[in-house]
Amino acid sequence: MSTSPSSAIRSGGLSNAIDIVIAPNAAFDRLREMPTWLWAFAVATVLGIVGSLLAQPAIFHALETTMPAQLAADPNIAKLSPDQQQKQIAVVMGFTHVMSQIGWVFVPLAILFGGLVQGLVQTIANAIGKGQGSFARFFALSVTASVVGIGLYYLAFAAIVMVRGPSSFETMSAIQNAVPGLALLVPGAHGFLAGFLGVVNVFVLWATALLALGTIRIARISPVLGWAGPIVLLLISAAFAGYGARNG
Repeated sequence: MSTSPSSAIRSGGLSNAIDIVIAPNAAFDRLREMPTWLWAFAVATVLGIVGSLLAQPAIFHALETTMPAQLAADPNIAKLSPDQQQKQIAVVMGFTHVMSQIGWVFVPLAILFGGLVQGLVQTIANAIGKGQGSFARFFALSVTASVVGIGLYYLAFAAIVMVRGPSSFETMSAIQNAVPGLALLVPGAHGFLAGFLGVVNVFVLWATALLALGTIRIARISPVLGWAGPIVLLLISAAFAGYGARNG
């Protein structure tokens, strides 16, 4: 019995979303032949949104516990009269609360933007190494890897929140460090270092490795070039998080 091209694409795309977790080389080989990504995008988006919504109580609790004091210490607010301070803090808290409520909206945008950036970087590495890849393949690889880096990450985060309880998260650093990662190596870290290490969790490292290994297998380029882009992007994102933690 023959299989139509459209059904093959659908089954291959769904298989990629599963195999990127349990049999990544099989997913890499299929992406090399047919760079489909819609199923992986759908799976990563659904998992990410569900996890984000389940984790919201912990984020709300952390904001309500620490943010008012942080705002009151801001020089621009501290110079206001007590009534003005309370009004300004209430406005900022209200805006932050709304943004936290709709944070799940940014999950699919983050997946697509990450695919664009990572696809471009890996395309450059492919050109330098005279590889056999293409932007379409690397974009599909990145979106597929987001099943791990975003989808499974948010699910794990939500599971930890439900086990520990939202009230155990009193700071945004506690939120960022909830999923095990390099932050465990420096438990007393704060400021830039805490933010930097908090980004480098097990799921981000896993997704980074998938992107590098997938690039090497798909493009047939050297390991150095395959790993360079994902590592640089990881360090840049961690540096941005560290800067935000230092100035937050």
